[in-house]
Amino acid sequence: MHKMYWLTSLFISYPLYAAPLLDDPRLQDFQQQQLQQATEVRFATVELARAAAISHHDVLLAGHWKDKVLVLQLDNKAKLQLTPFAVAMTPATQWQTAQAAAFSQSNNRSDSSQANQAQAGISGFPCYETVEESYAIAEQLVRDYPNYASWQPIGPAWAKSNGRPGYDLHVLKLSKNNGVANKPVLLINSAIHAREYATAPLMLAFAKSVLEGIGNNADADWMLEQQEIHLLLQTNPEGRKIAEGGLLWRKNINDASCSSGNYGVDLNRNFSFGWNSAPGGSSGDSCDLTYRGVSAGSEPETQALQQYARAVFKDNRGPLRSDAAPATTSGIHLDIHSYSELVLWPWGENASPAPNAAALQTLGRKFAWFNDYLPTQSIGLYPTDGTTDGVSYGELGVAAYTFEIGTAFFQSCAVYQNQILPDNLKALWYAARVTAAPYLLPSGPEVQGLTMNTVDGKVRQDQSLTLQFQLTDRQTNLQNGIEPSQPISKAELFINQFPTESATADVVLSAQDGAFDNAVEMVNGTLTSLPLGKHRLYLRGTDASGQAGPVYASYVEVTPAQEDPLISLDFSVQCQFLRCSFRNLSQIATGSNLVFSWQFAAGQSSQSAAPEFVFSAAGSYPVSLSTVSLGQPRVVTKTVTVFAEPQVSFSSSCNNLVCDFTASASSGNGAIVQYNWQLGSVVASGNPLRFTFSGAGSYPVTLTVQDAAGQQANSSQTLTVTAPPPPPPAAAGKSSGGSWPAVFSLGLWWLYLARRHRSCR
Repeated sequence: MHKMYWLTSLFISYPLYAAPLLDDPRLQDFQQQQLQQATEVRFATVELARAAAISHHDVLLAGHWKDKVLVLQLDNKAKLQLTPFAVAMTPATQWQTAQAAAFSQSNNRSDSSQANQAQAGISGFPCYETVEESYAIAEQLVRDYPNYASWQPIGPAWAKSNGRPGYDLHVLKLSKNNGVANKPVLLINSAIHAREYATAPLMLAFAKSVLEGIGNNADADWMLEQQEIHLLLQTNPEGRKIAEGGLLWRKNINDASCSSGNYGVDLNRNFSFGWNSAPGGSSGDSCDLTYRGVSAGSEPETQALQQYARAVFKDNRGPLRSDAAPATTSGIHLDIHSYSELVLWPWGENASPAPNAAALQTLGRKFAWFNDYLPTQSIGLYPTDGTTDGVSYGELGVAAYTFEIGTAFFQSCAVYQNQILPDNLKALWYAARVTAAPYLLPSGPEVQGLTMNTVDGKVRQDQSLTLQFQLTDRQTNLQNGIEPSQPISKAELFINQFPTESATADVVLSAQDGAFDNAVEMVNGTLTSLPLGKHRLYLRGTDASGQAGPVYASYVEVTPAQEDPLISLDFSVQCQFLRCSFRNLSQIATGSNLVFSWQFAAGQSSQSAAPEFVFSAAGSYPVSLSTVSLGQPRVVTKTVTVFAEPQVSFSSSCNNLVCDFTASASSGNGAIVQYNWQLGSVVASGNPLRFTFSGAGSYPVTLTVQDAAGQQANSSQTLTVTAPPPPPPAAAGKSSGGSWPAVFSLGLWWLYLARRHRSCR
C-alpha cells in the first residue's frame, strides 16, 4: 500500500511531539561540536579499522573499515587514546563541509507546515518512515491482519515518563491466534541509536513480508503458527525525532544532568547485566556519547525492553558468567543497528568467548551468509558494557546478536532499497526459521533450490509430483574462519504435519547419485497419491552428526484429473545437406487448440506447422517440439544430424577421342568414396578415369560423388572431342616397281571381259 495512505490518520494519532526540540539552542552547540571534532583517521590494516569501528561506534560519523579510513568525533583525550593504532589523524574537512550544508538545508525546512506534513518519510529520505508513520503503519497492519498481529505499548520513553510530551514504546507482535502456548520467540529491536535511519524501516518491511505471505507462503504460515515474532520498531522514539531533523543524534533525550547539547543517555550502555563492568566500556560523563546513565537500567526505554525480554523469554542460564545455556534453548534476540556491515555476538566486555561461543558463531556465520557481512565477536579495540545482549544472553541465555547494517547512518534510499533491504530480509527470515533451536538447527543441513513439476503451484491428481532440491551443510560465511561440515545422512518429507524432533517422516527421500556421502547432495522425490486439495510439504535434512537442519516448506495444490487433449507428441524431419524440413506429427483431441513451438539451434524458434530450417554448419543438433497441455509443459526432443553439401570438381585432358579425367579436388564429409561418371550414354566409375569416345562430337559429362557420410552431389560439363586426322597419301615417282599391281589388275580385267564376250557368242 502506498505510503500516502498511512498519512490520512497518522497526524491524528501521533502529533509531532518532538518537533520543538529541534529549536533547542543546545542542539546547535551539539552540531558545532560534532563538526569541530570530526577527525579523519587512517589505519594500517583492515583488522585495526574494523576493531576501531566496533569500539568507537559511538563517535563514528562516516567512512568504512574496509577502506581503512574512518571519520570519528574525537576530543583530545580520545585522539591520544587512539594514536597507537592509527597511521594518521587529520581534520575531516570534506565531511565537515558536506555535513554543515546538509544540516543547514534540513534546518531550513519547516517541519510544521502542512505541505511538509503531506510528504511521506523522513525529510530527504522518503524510503524511511518517521516515528509517527511507523506507528500508524503498524496499527494498520493490525487492522488488516487481526488474527495475526497486535500492537502493544510496553512503556514510555524518557520525556513522556517525566510528564513532558513524548512517546510510548510499542511492540508489533506477529503470531497466529491458534491457542498454542509457549511458542518460541524471535524478539527484534531497532533504532536504539536514533541516527541509524535504515534500522526501523527494515523491521517494518520484515513485518509486512511475513504478514503478506499468509496463505501463499508456506514458511510464513508455519512460522506464525509455531512461533512468535516481536518487533520493537522504535526503541528510542524521542531521540529519533531529533535525528529526523538531520542531526547525527545517538542517545535518548534525558537532559537532567548534562547542560551542553550532547545530553542524553546511551541506551546501549544502560542495560543492567554487565553495566559499568569493563574499564572503558562506557562513560560516567553525562555529556559523553557513551554515557551509561546514573545507574543500571536507569532509563525508561531500557527498563521497557528489559522487562519485556524477561517476560517473553525463560531464564535458561545459571548465575555464573561461565554457565552455558542448554543447547536446546529456544528464542533469539536481534538488535538492529547501523552501520559497518557486521554481525556481532557476545561478549563485548572482554575478548573471552561466551559459554555458548561455538553455537553463537555458527548462527552468526549463517546470518552473514545472507547479508555478506563480517561475522565476529563484538569486541574491538576496547570493550563495551551494558549492551542490549546483556539481558537476553547474559541474563537469560537467549542467543543474541547485533546487526550493523549498511555503510552510513543516513543511508541513501538507493543503497537501502537495492542492497540492504533484500539482503537483510533474507537474514531475518532465517532467524525466524531457526528460532525454535538457534544453538542446534544452524549446524544442520539447509534446503536450497526446491523445484517441483507444478504449474502455478498446482499438479493434476493423475500426475506424479516430482521434487528436486539440494541439501548443503556448507551454507556459511567464510570471511572470518571455516565452519565444520559433515556429510548429509538423510532427507525427509513431511506432508501437512510440522516436523517436530520426534516426528516420523511421510517420505524418506533419496540422493540423486544413489548415496548420501557428501556435505552437499542433490535430492529427488516422487509423490503419487496426494488427495485433492492444498497441501503443505515440509522438507528437512540431517547430517552425519545426527543434527537436523531447519525446516523449509512449500505449498502444492492437487487438482482433478482431466482428459489430456494431447494424444501424442512427435515430429519427422527430412534433410538435404544443411536444410531440413520438419513436420508436426502430433495427435490432438478434436476441438483442442494447443499451440506448438519448435526450438532449433542458437535459440531460434518457430510456431509453423511445417517449418524449414537451415543449419549453419554440419553437426548434430537437438531440435524440440513442445506444447502446454493441461497446464503441464510437454516436449519431445530429437537429435538431427546434418551434413554439408559435397563439393564436386573435375578436370579433363583429351587427345582426340581419348580423354583423361580427374576429380581429386572434390571434397565432402570425410573422404569421397565413390566417383560415378556419365559420359554421354556410357556409365563409368573411378578416379582418375581414361575414356575413349566413339567418335568426334560434343558430349555431356556428369560426375556424381558420394562421401563417407553417404552424401551425394554432382557436377556437369560439356566436352568436345575430335577424330584423329586421316593418314597422309603416298608420294609418286619414288620407285619404278611401285605401279606393277595396277598393271596386273588391269590385265586380269581385260581377260575377264574377253572370255565373257566369247561365251555370249
